[in-house]
Amino acid sequence: GMVYARAGWAASNGAAKAEPSMKSLTKVGERMPAFTVREISGKTFSMARERGKVVVVNFWATWCPPCRVEMPRLETEVWEKYKGDSDFAMVAIARQQTDAKIVGFAKQHPEFTYPLAYDPQRKVYAKFADAGIPRSYVVGKDGKIVFQSLGYAPGEVTKLKQAIAKALQQ
Repeated sequence: GMVYARAGWAASNGAAKAEPSMKSLTKVGERMPAFTVREISGKTFSMARERGKVVVVNFWATWCPPCRVEMPRLETEVWEKYKGDSDFAMVAIARQQTDAKIVGFAKQHPEFTYPLAYDPQRKVYAKFADAGIPRSYVVGKDGKIVFQSLGYAPGEVTKLKQAIAKALQQ
């Protein structure tokens, strides 16, 4: 089944507070929210600049077990397959983690070569949801969401890949 992580809320927000909803704030068919993030390479990733491409956006964190299961599949089955395609772009945004944390993680895990970015204040993530990672999105060339998922399940990566292949043909 689907596995996802929502750690850190009770501890930081006081257990009496209601858990935030894991409901998505976006829907398939809607325009992808605009955002800009900094990658650990120093480059800036901007949704607006990638318009006209098929874009994969993934939210993750170093402490999230399902994210860590998903990452090798994103590397080999998505990034390695499509990185040479000029109509394709991808970014994986670490939610509520710092540049230093992600740089350190990348040094320990050279097997992940796709672009890693960071969202230390959850400002970008907040456009998509209150809680729950990993989350993945495929955006078509027209800037609209063609696929989105919450959590990791083996079949979800298959659906993600099908969505990418279909969007690249359009």
